[in-house]
Amino acid sequence: MKIAARLPLLLLGLTMSCTLHHSKQALWAGEKPEPRPDATFVTEEDSGLMLFGAFNLAEPDHYAVLLERARRRHRCESMHHAQLDFYTDHWLIVAFPVSRITLICEHSPPAVSKP
Repeated sequence: MKIAARLPLLLLGLTMSCTLHHSKQALWAGEKPEPRPDATFVTEEDSGLMLFGAFNLAEPDHYAVLLERARRRHRCESMHHAQLDFYTDHWLIVAFPVSRITLICEHSPPAVSKP
């Protein structure tokens, strides 16, 4: 086979089963004092589904949805220094676009049940 005929196969092989990082953005980092001792880093992510790198069957959740999910799931009283990552995992004809948010969560105290 000539090199020109092998080039598309080589390029196809390089893009299969790899991760392509698209962006990393700080969403906000207001002037906050040092986090409380109970603060932790939390991460929420969601993925979509894409065929042949062109047809979106499902898109990952918007960053606002991920922020709200993190607030509820981790009982965050205060959230800050959030960072949004967007990347795509490619596997043969299927790709998974992923959005991930990482932030500092200062927890609210546990709810006290009344007898």
